Amino acid sequence: MCNLRLSVDKQIVIGSVLVLLLSLADGALTIWGMDRGVIEEANPVMQLLISKSPIGLMAVKLLLPVILGSLLWQIRNRSRRSVSYSLGLVLLVYSLVMIAHLHWIALNTGN
Repeated sequence: MCNLRLSVDKQIVIGSVLVLLLSLADGALTIWGMDRGVIEEANPVMQLLISKSPIGLMAVKLLLPVILGSLLWQIRNRSRRSVSYSLGLVLLVYSLVMIAHLHWIALNTGN
């Protein structure tokens, strides 16, 4: 019988890579959409970063998942359930953000 449960270590590595990819995609799609005037950034901090430097936004989008993965790695032996739930929540939120991005792309590219 095949056991599909991943160790917490593997969950952190795989989850962090997925969060990183989703975060970078979110940043790139946000910049793309704002350049075309089809969306606005709802987060005032990210709006400021985009207006100052899109590269700065992408640096933050790269750094935050790395910090999250590092923090989860440090607490992995103290609270395995919290690690799994935290990763699941972050992946859910980013998945919803990607659905929103796909929605406005579909609305604004199919003329």
